[in-house]
Amino acid sequence: MIFKYNERVNVQEICNLRQSVGWNRMEKEMADPRLKSYYHIAVYEEENQKLIGFVDSVSNGVTDAYIQNLMVHPDFQGKGLGSELMNKMIEYLKNAGIYMISVLYDESLKDFYARFGFYNLLGGQLETYKSD
Repeated sequence: MIFKYNERVNVQEICNLRQSVGWNRMEKEMADPRLKSYYHIAVYEEENQKLIGFVDSVSNGVTDAYIQNLMVHPDFQGKGLGSELMNKMIEYLKNAGIYMISVLYDESLKDFYARFGFYNLLGGQLETYKSD
């Protein structure tokens, strides 16, 4: 596996990975030049350079960061890659001096995120996305 840090990732590869994990492709949004990342990590299969894992973060660079879009292609799940991506992202954000790191996750993933020290807080989310 090849890890690439904060390097440009092909939009179609991101959309393909999103689809492989059962998410919507969001092609228009992923291609929007206004979409900015604070820090992201992409993982490629060594043999064919296929994107097999990804995690992203957005941040104000000082007090808060939000980890989003943790994805591992189904063919590579259950091998520790998601945990490795989370550990690398958390380490980077801590070293950058970020005060608070947040993540949203489905209830079924509570135990996974608890392993990294995340705990439940009350919050809310309003989704306005409509697929084409």
